[in-house]
Amino acid sequence: MQAAAYFHSDTYHNAIDKLETIARTFDPEAPDMLRSAIIEALGDLGIWPMGIFDGQDEGRILIASAR
Repeated sequence: MQAAAYFHSDTYHNAIDKLETIARTFDPEAPDMLRSAIIEALGDLGIWPMGIFDGQDEGRILIASAR
């Protein structure tokens, strides 16, 4: 089971709206743009892969593991 993460409601709904727009405007001729747009939407929430963490951050961080 994965740990739950909670965000401010406005942030959450903005992310949902952004993902919905990404899905509605998907261009099958440019699949790389889909991935980039999803990564950007997750980044707006502050969700990044552990592989890019260098031990420092500009603010508070939460490191979660699903092991």
